[in-house]
Amino acid sequence: MNSIHINVIKSQLSDLNLIDIREEIEFLALPKLAEAKHIPMIKLIQSPENYLNQDTCYHLVCRSGARTAQVTEYLTSLGYNVVNVEGGMLEFYHD
Repeated sequence: MNSIHINVIKSQLSDLNLIDIREEIEFLALPKLAEAKHIPMIKLIQSPENYLNQDTCYHLVCRSGARTAQVTEYLTSLGYNVVNVEGGMLEFYHD
């Protein structure tokens, strides 16, 4: 599984295809990244073909990186080029 820590990519966020997979209530209630497109995890795993192109690399972010690790493994098994953003939003706003 491809992974990278949020602190490594902080200065590159606008150059990445960043997807925030947090659920709607979490996404609305907690801080978010302006650069990230919001696609709730359940929608993304149910029909990735509606949101992703297999020729494009996507970086997945959630609250801590735990959910994105699982989703990254699943989407990779389907042939998508995805990267788990370790540390997630907790680490992003921690520093």
